[in-house]
Amino acid sequence: MSALFGLLTACSDDSENTAEKSEIRLKSDVWKMMEGTRATTIDDNDDLQDCALRIDAYYNGTDTKYLNGSKLVYDTDHWRFDNGSGSETHYYWPIEGSVYDPSSTNITVSSLDFVGYCPYTAPGYITPEDYSHSTGASFTCDLSSLMTNTAQASMAEYLIAVLPNQTYATQVAASGALPLEFKHPFALVKFEIAAASGTHVQVNSISIGGLNTSATCTYNGSTMTWGSHSGSAAMTITQTLKLGGTTVSTPFIVIPNDYGSMTLTVNGTWDDWSAVTKDISTTVDIDWEPGYIYTYNLTVTKYALKVDIEKFTEQW
Repeated sequence: MSALFGLLTACSDDSENTAEKSEIRLKSDVWKMMEGTRATTIDDNDDLQDCALRIDAYYNGTDTKYLNGSKLVYDTDHWRFDNGSGSETHYYWPIEGSVYDPSSTNITVSSLDFVGYCPYTAPGYITPEDYSHSTGASFTCDLSSLMTNTAQASMAEYLIAVLPNQTYATQVAASGALPLEFKHPFALVKFEIAAASGTHVQVNSISIGGLNTSATCTYNGSTMTWGSHSGSAAMTITQTLKLGGTTVSTPFIVIPNDYGSMTLTVNGTWDDWSAVTKDISTTVDIDWEPGYIYTYNLTVTKYALKVDIEKFTEQW
């Protein structure tokens, strides 16, 4: 799974580089890139730098927060924590063994679980849940009003990150940088008209019916899990695709799930049929996983619709 990368770093003045004075800082980077007009997805470092990130930290093994809704912003050439009013603020690692865990006996807590969210304020289709050390970070989504490409044009992507059980010592061992990976929880779907379709056909719209509009995603830092799927609606992309013009559709954000065999319908116009317009359909097996881009290659003829996906699946 491709990811958006951040680095949690420690910094202090050279004369007093101790755990008590070790500042938590975040530096973000991205290595996956895409192009095209679509929902606002976070695909490169410039995209990430345009966002404010929310960073929470919990004492490891507990649901007690050490950082609560800390805002991280990009300022000219570096990332910095912001106090919410535009001024820089600083956070430091807890002193080793300084925090007592009341749920256990004679155990002190010094390591932290970091949880990141992008953007800082969750978009309207997202309902974040409280982080739980036993399950991870989670949210519920509702895409019922976002099942067309025109609706998704104003949609902001939502990303999450979890890095558990980190200390100042592990930061030093990692050359002063802790890797915080922002993951793409959703899948991305797009369609391409194949050369075999010829120049006499124009695709007007593409739809797949019966897709989930609501579900819950949980991420524990290693495994992304989707469940509680509900709702049913058609994904509809209304866009002109034609050889010699635009050949690839607007990418579309979808809820990951193993849907099984589904009907894909293309509305096309054939100019060698005196501009006859008709629907043509076929079935496709759909098993969408989080963090993947699925490109469906469409061969649209007068008599049949052929779909090829095997060579066009990649990490997002």
